Amino acid sequence: MSVVASAGASSFCPQAASDSDIINAARISFVFMWSSTPVSLITGELITMYITLKAKDSSSVNSAIDSSAFQFRLKPVMKSSDRIDRRFISRAIIAQSSKIALFTVYLGLVACAHTSHIERSIENAWQTNSSIPLAHVVDETLTIERAYEIQTRIVRRALRDAKPAGFKAGLTSAPSRARFGATNPVAGVLLKPAHLTPSKLDLNVLKGLYIEVEVAMRLRTPVRTRLASIDELKSHIDGIAPAIELPNLDYQDAQKLNALDIVASNVAAAYFIVGSFAPVEERDPNAVSATLECDGKELNVGQGHDAMGDQWAAALWLVNTMLDQGWTLESGQILLTGALGKMIRAQPGRCLADFGDWGRLNVQVSQ
Repeated sequence: MSVVASAGASSFCPQAASDSDIINAARISFVFMWSSTPVSLITGELITMYITLKAKDSSSVNSAIDSSAFQFRLKPVMKSSDRIDRRFISRAIIAQSSKIALFTVYLGLVACAHTSHIERSIENAWQTNSSIPLAHVVDETLTIERAYEIQTRIVRRALRDAKPAGFKAGLTSAPSRARFGATNPVAGVLLKPAHLTPSKLDLNVLKGLYIEVEVAMRLRTPVRTRLASIDELKSHIDGIAPAIELPNLDYQDAQKLNALDIVASNVAAAYFIVGSFAPVEERDPNAVSATLECDGKELNVGQGHDAMGDQWAAALWLVNTMLDQGWTLESGQILLTGALGKMIRAQPGRCLADFGDWGRLNVQVSQ
């Protein structure tokens, strides 16, 4: 049988270590693990493990099994013995316990190598304006917890000690979750404030650009601990506004894209636009209706309740999720609660989002 290495929290990983450092440490653990005990003392079925390291270059990999992963194969070897002194058996049991502990460390180091490769691949794609590799293809043992940890680390490095512009929820409707195999919504960080959004968006740069009409909420006061209720959340919000989010879903194999890939790469956050804010008492985010027209053609109609059935529930989920990832929410930061209706693939032209009494927003796309 084959056992593919997996790991728990990637906080175990040495943050400054390279892939080669991690692999060397794993090799040392393995050698020590199997040389520290005379395995010939163990009776019954002996399990002999051998490891094949399939080294890869920096190019994308196809699966955890056929990548820089360690493949474990177990072979039973039978050895009989008529009589063995009890003290040898005790020594063997103690040694086996030590091996198990070292083997756990070994598995963790293997997972670290995968995590490091995913982070470098995503950051390289951002820096070179190239398509992002799929994290779950690099490491098919990836979990949603590890995907968020990857997101947090690469976003903090990208911000370079600057504060986020805000936070965004994604996949807040059942159809969008079904499309990407998600059981829950996803959350990410808004890296750039709205005023840095270009007046004209270039599809040669933003190859995977989409347009979403959304609701924006602005924080009045910081949030440092999880919130228990919508009423508690409302006490932190000082304004509600119309918004357009402009995510860039530029991935190497979009047909295989899933929620793990989206989370690890910061939910495709790129740009957003917000309109005028009004006090919470003057706007009901669940009652708003918005349409999106591009070059005079209506492409989308959305309602406030499209986001998780309740805008306030979506905002509460977003706040608590990002707190769980170690972020502190500051006054003035923006919360985008998810798409109203569908996300629309951007095409060259002028798009207008009409929010009725809330106002209008427009975006220009070129190629």
